[in-house]
Amino acid sequence: MVKKKMIFSDYQPIVWERLLRAKSNKRIGSAYLFTGPRGCGKEWGAIEFSKLLNCESHDDPPCNNCPACVKYGSLQHPNFKLVVPLPGSDKSTQSSDPLDTLKKEDFEYLSDAILKKGMDPFYKIQVPSARRITINSIRDLRRTIYLKSHSKGRKTVLIFEAHLLSEGMGESANALLKILEEPPQDTTLILVTDKKSALLPTVISRCQPINFPALSLEKTRLILEKYDIDNVMATQAAIVAGGDIHLAKDITDHPTGDILTEAEKLAKLMIRVNEKGWREFINTNAMLAARKPKEFKFNIYLIQLWFSHAYQVRLGESLSLLMPETIASLEKFNHTYPKADLSEINKVLEETAESLVRNLYTPLTLTNLLITVQELLKDKIPTKII
Repeated sequence: MVKKKMIFSDYQPIVWERLLRAKSNKRIGSAYLFTGPRGCGKEWGAIEFSKLLNCESHDDPPCNNCPACVKYGSLQHPNFKLVVPLPGSDKSTQSSDPLDTLKKEDFEYLSDAILKKGMDPFYKIQVPSARRITINSIRDLRRTIYLKSHSKGRKTVLIFEAHLLSEGMGESANALLKILEEPPQDTTLILVTDKKSALLPTVISRCQPINFPALSLEKTRLILEKYDIDNVMATQAAIVAGGDIHLAKDITDHPTGDILTEAEKLAKLMIRVNEKGWREFINTNAMLAARKPKEFKFNIYLIQLWFSHAYQVRLGESLSLLMPETIASLEKFNHTYPKADLSEINKVLEETAESLVRNLYTPLTLTNLLITVQELLKDKIPTKII
């Protein structure tokens, strides 16, 4: 949990200035799409914007002291509604409240997670077994969003992981589209995602885009130090994470000391065509996907990180903060595979990280990953096992 208070404008000043102008010019949109790379503060920005629109101070909002701002400390303001991915349920009906169909443990987790999110802007709400924004959540939103509010300010609806509206047959996205086409008065919807391309073009076109840049190394370090992480560890994690504060926090929590060495080990298991190594890679990560999905995703992010560094070395970018032996290994890789399609490899890894959402058979997904990477290392069109 964050130990020291953070101010959003210190970390995303350009974004915050644009949001302030919208408020001061009284040009608040009915729908926004907050996009940008993973871990750059998009969810935090959405909460702060919602708070800004409901702050009762006329001097320098948000004041963080008025009754409205205090309620945002626990995300309990009556004008605030949060929509997040939830597990599916056989008990759902068209008229049921999505929270009523949750298992007791999931409901308790969500209630606690929302409180934590209010106190820690980078806390990630991840309900176990949640795979999509459910159609029931959007139906419930349509039932309630047009009701008149008894509170001052502006109603705001935040949809985190908005790309998961498009999962399945995309019925949730289509249901939301009807709201976007006829938005209620004095209401703003904010869709938040780092996967804009997964959203329906019709949804994107009805939202004002707010693009977030990646956090700089210095800002990432400063945020980590707010969590009482010492300067040396915070600096090392910031260097490796490349502006992704979630990855940086995972790195500082990781039991192993040298993350880049671990990343290289995982990448080499994929690169080398070795029956024993591939079996180890598939079995280990399939087990993690089933039992510890967060660790499974972390392994995939590490591999992405290693290939990203390889790409930077290929472009001649300075990686002076990395150890010489790491740079030498990356240079050797680029010499061995000069035509490797590193951009496409990154996309395949991203798809693999998200495979849990689609409930795919993980061993087959990992087998396809290994075969596909082999083809892309040779700049060939990949083939997959069906």
